[in-house]
Amino acid sequence: MTLIRQAALLCALGTLTVTAVATDSENTVSPKPPCDSLMVDSTWHMVPPQWCGWKLDSTDIADPAQLVRLPDSLTFEDYRIYVTRSTREAFVRMAAAATNDGIRLIADSGFRSPAFQKKIIKRRLADGQDPARVLREVAPPGYSQHHTGRALDLVPSEARFAHTDTYRWLKSNAARFGFTESYPNDTSTPFPWESWHWYYVGE
Repeated sequence: MTLIRQAALLCALGTLTVTAVATDSENTVSPKPPCDSLMVDSTWHMVPPQWCGWKLDSTDIADPAQLVRLPDSLTFEDYRIYVTRSTREAFVRMAAAATNDGIRLIADSGFRSPAFQKKIIKRRLADGQDPARVLREVAPPGYSQHHTGRALDLVPSEARFAHTDTYRWLKSNAARFGFTESYPNDTSTPFPWESWHWYYVGE
């Protein structure tokens, strides 16, 4: 489906705000198409502008069969968390270094498939949350770094993580092990600050 046809459909469903665009020669008006859209329970939702240009290439999405499980000692309540082999090796080494400094690194999320990402959105919509807010706060399927098998959410995976000794340790040491804070508290990305979300870029 072309973007223009998507825009027409979204307009019909009442989920797209149309922006008038006048041409120089004919002064005609046409809808401005969205960068992408998502169907949940037979309803189309426009992907917020903040995500435009951040969709992963299909080659960046990990093959689940190639992922490895993190040690139970490094996961929250023995969650079964899978990541790429290189991410696991680097995280194990980083966690050991942190332990030597009196810091404990615990992950509560790793690889998530696009299908699982859609389930997260569906669950929040079913709880009555505003669709626009949900899609601002939760990466749409195909946009989440968790699809790569290189992203980890660390405990506590919420705003207060930024005020922990763990976060301060990571800010000083994570780069040595190839990890970076994906969504920092600055203007380098259009996303809200997620101090608990760290991505393995390699050493």
